[in-house]
Amino acid sequence: MNAHDQKENSPEEYTSRGDFYAEGLTESLAEEEAAAQDDGAKKTASWSTDIEQTLLLGEQFVGVIGGIVDLARVEALLAVRTLPKIMMLWLLMMPIMLLTWCAFSALMAWSVFAASGQVGLGMLTFFLQQVLLLLVCRWLFVKYRKRMSMPYTRAQIDGFLRSTQHGFNRSSETKE
Repeated sequence: MNAHDQKENSPEEYTSRGDFYAEGLTESLAEEEAAAQDDGAKKTASWSTDIEQTLLLGEQFVGVIGGIVDLARVEALLAVRTLPKIMMLWLLMMPIMLLTWCAFSALMAWSVFAASGQVGLGMLTFFLQQVLLLLVCRWLFVKYRKRMSMPYTRAQIDGFLRSTQHGFNRSSETKE
């Protein structure tokens, strides 16, 4: 080996060539890292704006729900404070309505008596009006009682329970 070969293969030469290659690699790595950081920064910026928008939307949603709850609370309080007034009004109206109905029935019975001249026919008219009123009240009572049993809600719940039970039965069949 001559001196030139020894110098070429010397550790210093490898180190200097390695530094040259390492510098080239580090520069390209640095450029890739910078590009990745830019992409990462863009993604991070995108994520941060998405998170900020989501948080703002959540705050607005909570604000709306809070407003609705406050409105419902105030209206419920108003309804509770109005309840005694409605009860008093109802108590005053009941005798007035009864007297009005009796006066109307007496008027109808008197009109029949005046037209026919028979007292019995007038009394029968008065009695039939009361029976008719009872039948209408009974029909309304049955209708309102049915509404109070919430038939549509119960049908919806029953349908939901049947569908979930059917879904559970199907999933257990597939497991077998």
